[in-house]
Amino acid sequence: MKVRSIKQRLLTWLSIPLGLVTFVAVIVIFLLLNRNINQHFDNALLVASKGIKNRLYVKDGVLKFSLPHFGIDIQSSAGKSSIFYSVLNKQGKLLAGHEHIPKPKKLKKSIFYNTIYAHQKIRALYVEHEMFRNGLTYKATIIISETLEDRQELVRNIFLMTIGMTLLIIFIAIRVSLFSVKKGIEPLVNLQYLIKRRDMNDLSPIEDEVPFEVDSLVQSINKLFVKLKKSFLHVEQFNADVSHQLRTPLAELKVLVETDEVLKNSLRKEQYLEIIDGMTHTTDQLLLSAKTNPDAFDRDWFKPMNFTELCEKVIKTKVPFIYSNGFEFDFEVEDDLWINGGPIILEGLINNLIDNAINYAINEDKKPMGEIKLSLKKDKSNIILCVEDEGYGIPKKHISHICERFFRLDTRKKGSGLGLSIVKQIAQLHGALVTIKNKEPHGLKVKIVFKSL
Repeated sequence: MKVRSIKQRLLTWLSIPLGLVTFVAVIVIFLLLNRNINQHFDNALLVASKGIKNRLYVKDGVLKFSLPHFGIDIQSSAGKSSIFYSVLNKQGKLLAGHEHIPKPKKLKKSIFYNTIYAHQKIRALYVEHEMFRNGLTYKATIIISETLEDRQELVRNIFLMTIGMTLLIIFIAIRVSLFSVKKGIEPLVNLQYLIKRRDMNDLSPIEDEVPFEVDSLVQSINKLFVKLKKSFLHVEQFNADVSHQLRTPLAELKVLVETDEVLKNSLRKEQYLEIIDGMTHTTDQLLLSAKTNPDAFDRDWFKPMNFTELCEKVIKTKVPFIYSNGFEFDFEVEDDLWINGGPIILEGLINNLIDNAINYAINEDKKPMGEIKLSLKKDKSNIILCVEDEGYGIPKKHISHICERFFRLDTRKKGSGLGLSIVKQIAQLHGALVTIKNKEPHGLKVKIVFKSL
């Protein structure tokens, strides 16, 4: 099961609380706005009611209301909302204003309430007012109200403005969160890229600075690298011991066969020696194959080396063997071509390529066919090693299998079936590409492309 990345988890856990807080904040802001704006408009109604009170007077023992200027003030203070008011005396007679404005269900000396008048929702203030004149008490009821358009529009405008600011803040918070998360996990990303860039066979410790939280993980990885490196060294030591233990008895057996008086004039002596040489060769190939296994090879031994000089060194020892088998040999190399590699295993690569050509570039009568050619040249940033022969080549159906272990085209010919498999392994260790193809009109060409220094 694929697990979400740390970045996704951090962003999720930052976004969820941020979204919840924003949602709650918007609701709270709306409620507070609605309350405060209603309070503001209610205060305006309260002030207007006081203005009405100030215009009540008594004349000839009758409560009256001075209307003109108040009416003008109310009309000029209105926005989109409509203003309704009524002034009633103790008997309920209308002194001024609008008729039949609904009263609150519960009557108090002063109360705000919501109701409907003239098919419109209104906010109203009901006030009971008493005046004392000449020892008499005069009572009046004042109802002043307004429709809700101004209130609703102000709430809406401020709320939309608040929402806009909130969205802007959220956007900035998200951008800051993305940047912060990116910078926060940057050391982990760098560690990831560092590990990805490492060669799969690189067992050197990770020495880069890492966050404290993953330091124990890196230390554990480094300990694993050390343990693996020790294991590979044990494998190499085991291969060396096995090599010694197998080669010594075979060498002794060969000496015994060569010096045995009974076999001195026997026709089987050469047959025995050929079998012993074949066993020795197979043993060497098996050990070299095990030693160059990409999964168990320590590339710390690699170093910058002059590939040209190595080829010349190997060929100097190989040329007598090539000529003794009846082949012509062509050697073309450019000077001072450098690569990063292991000299010992590259010697094994060249020897196996030459031996493969010698063993298979022969006809039915076991006669050599043409010449063997080794070339080394530079092409841009690459070093190209080629070994060619003029044998029969390889049938197309077998080319894809030719580098498999123990694959042999003709079991009657010399060889262990490991030569080209070892060549491919050594090439892989050096990050080189192996190409095998037939030549025209006949022959085989093995090309290996290395990276140049």
